[in-house]
Amino acid sequence: SVMVKYDGTIRNQVEQLIQLRYGEDGLEATCVEFQSMPTLKPSNRAFEKNFKFDPTNERQLKKSLTEEVVRDLLSDAHALSEF
Repeated sequence: SVMVKYDGTIRNQVEQLIQLRYGEDGLEATCVEFQSMPTLKPSNRAFEKNFKFDPTNERQLKKSLTEEVVRDLLSDAHALSEF
């Protein structure tokens, strides 16, 4: 069993040192670089326009699914009602 101790070291069950700092370099990963999260900024309308899955849009479905899967999905009323 291995665990991170309060001093930031990684030790096994008999307290042998395995690693000096959790994460190799000891840097706080959330503070190292800025990451843009464009999905958090738009309005609900803009978010839905870009990301909402529409199971009735045959043209969009054909971009990522086989013809057979599209046909099966569009003919399955229960599957369509789930969206």
